[in-house]
Amino acid sequence: MKKIVEQSLPLHNLNLSSIADSVKTGHPGCLHLWWHRSPIVSSKAILYSALTDIPEDSENKDKEKISEIANGQSCQIQHDDYPVVLDPFSGFGGLAIASQQLGLKTKAVDLNSVATLLTKAATEFTSWFRDTAAVNPGVIRGVIIGAQGIASDVQYYGGMLCERLKAKLSEIYPLYNCQEVYSWIWVRTVECANPACKREVPLSSSYVLSKKKNAEYWAEPILENDRLKFLVHKGKCPSDREVNKVGTQGARFVCPFCGELNREEHIKSMGQAHKLGKRLMAVALESDRERIFFTPDKEQLDAAFVKYIGDLPVGEIPHIPRWFSTPSFGITEYANLFTDRQLMFFDAMSDLIQGIRKQIETDAQDAGMVSDKQGLDSGGTGAYAYSEMIITYLSLVMGKLVNFNSEVCTWDNRNGNVRATFTRQAIPMTWVFAEENPFGNATGNFQSALQEVVEAIKNLSANACVNVYQGDALKCEFPDNSMLFTELPYLDNVGYADLSDYFYIWLRKCLKNTYPSLFEKVVSSKEELSTIPEHYDGDLKRARQEYGRGLHELFYRFYPKASTEYPSLIFFQYSKADDKVISDDLENEYSAFEDFIGNILNAGFEVTAIWPIRTEKADKANGSVRILTVIRKPNRQRRKITRRTFINTLRRDMNEKLFVRFEDVDEEDKSFVAVGAGLNSFSEFDKVLNADGSVMTVHQALVLIRQVCPIIFGS
Repeated sequence: MKKIVEQSLPLHNLNLSSIADSVKTGHPGCLHLWWHRSPIVSSKAILYSALTDIPEDSENKDKEKISEIANGQSCQIQHDDYPVVLDPFSGFGGLAIASQQLGLKTKAVDLNSVATLLTKAATEFTSWFRDTAAVNPGVIRGVIIGAQGIASDVQYYGGMLCERLKAKLSEIYPLYNCQEVYSWIWVRTVECANPACKREVPLSSSYVLSKKKNAEYWAEPILENDRLKFLVHKGKCPSDREVNKVGTQGARFVCPFCGELNREEHIKSMGQAHKLGKRLMAVALESDRERIFFTPDKEQLDAAFVKYIGDLPVGEIPHIPRWFSTPSFGITEYANLFTDRQLMFFDAMSDLIQGIRKQIETDAQDAGMVSDKQGLDSGGTGAYAYSEMIITYLSLVMGKLVNFNSEVCTWDNRNGNVRATFTRQAIPMTWVFAEENPFGNATGNFQSALQEVVEAIKNLSANACVNVYQGDALKCEFPDNSMLFTELPYLDNVGYADLSDYFYIWLRKCLKNTYPSLFEKVVSSKEELSTIPEHYDGDLKRARQEYGRGLHELFYRFYPKASTEYPSLIFFQYSKADDKVISDDLENEYSAFEDFIGNILNAGFEVTAIWPIRTEKADKANGSVRILTVIRKPNRQRRKITRRTFINTLRRDMNEKLFVRFEDVDEEDKSFVAVGAGLNSFSEFDKVLNADGSVMTVHQALVLIRQVCPIIFGS
């Protein structure tokens, strides 16, 4: 029997829920950064609609239930007859979390080690240690529900870790005038290109430290004994002293001492010769009302320029300029993105985490937990495995700190805050950067990172068991009677594998003994399904062909295992380029959407509906829309028809289909819903034959659907 998702959805409410699914206190996304997270609450409502029959009465109370779930109402529908929910591209685990919250059997797979770890932390661990009491000696005993005990232990041992770190590293995080430092503001430097000067030139995108009214500060570059130094001034910076960077694009800087223009070519060549330097420009303190800035003294300078002599984590930054601009300037290793002090901090943190694991294991044994040496990686549920789980969450705290502690973190001189490394899906070259004090009150400090993880754990579901595996989606085993519930990789929009290495190198340093198979490689696997040309020697055509081949393999292998009673749900990013290919009838142009639909149909599935499930408000300029495609394994023999018969079918059926589907659909979403209704008619037939006997392509079908519904498509 057809399900609600195949006929009608409260789309307006689902989109509001999806757009509002932000990472706020208690959200599972607070465990760690991941890009393009799948929204949880709206996904849960959609999954519910895919398991619920279309009601026979006209009241449609189930549709109201879907809206209630989308608005945050809890719901469990656990039943042995439901199919296994399978997400072979789990990412941060949003869809697996949604499935778990409904109480469904779930299998999540991802090739990326960081994504696999995040999904395990968000779903698997809590089901293994559900209702487990905290083991730390400071806990007040009482009734434990869900993951509360786990959260309590992460809070306790995280606090212990912070105190041990602070004691060990106190010399390199000194006070300034008996006050704790908020952050340190740095600027990169280069030797002047003028051979008669050759002084150290600050490469400053701004000397302004604070723009706050009545609390303005700026730094002035000066020479002392012919060496670069900075003086911090209180007051508004003169407009002609705010910056020595020329233009907003590129890297061109005027030497403040001789007036020479240092061009990008010179700066890049010096960088590639490892001759870029950096200078501490200012020390920021926090008062009750504002940030206060000072010229660095000798103690601060000595601490800032401490030398790290440990083993650097290995990982090369890829030469993909649209995401990584640092290699062009000689910063080619991920470890190069951190100051020596930051390297010392994370090195010490990873060592201390291992020491705390032994303490947790001892405390767990004293609390009555089974004493064995079976780890998490082998399915252990005793004291040893429990201690590994807690240090995994502490390692995620470290991952959050890594995001706020690098030479890519910039200084927000309007609000006086440190910006994270990832303010977008890229690692750009930075000229002025901020080094926060992880033990202070700066944005993303240790205590705030720990608290965010703790609050997220408290809200994790422990309802149903989710099995999480690292593996290739194109090779994973599909359970019998399963349904796909997945978000396909976004072509070449996000470099998940490359970007995740920034975190991978530190998580590996901390957890490679806990998860030897997960962190076996020096960097994460790059065989992910994508159209990133750099993964195919720069060959975009080959990248697209491999992406299509991968989709074909995925749907072809899944077909025999697909549920015949329940549809599968696949999220896909529909782009402006896809729309142009269809609207302008560019039959020979590449369309990822057409390739996607073609591979679904070639595998034998029908498309029963398409729904735009937006993660941001409609924007005509952007044109990229996250769409849900509902597919089903047909349970009847399909026949061939002619083009004329197909056109007549569309004209006859579209109005009836759209009358039902357009209920609760906003105007900007109707065209996508109409495409779904048209593809539903198209895929009901085995083949549609053109007048010349050729088989109608997906492109030709989409063009016809637009022609049959000109008012909906604005043509």
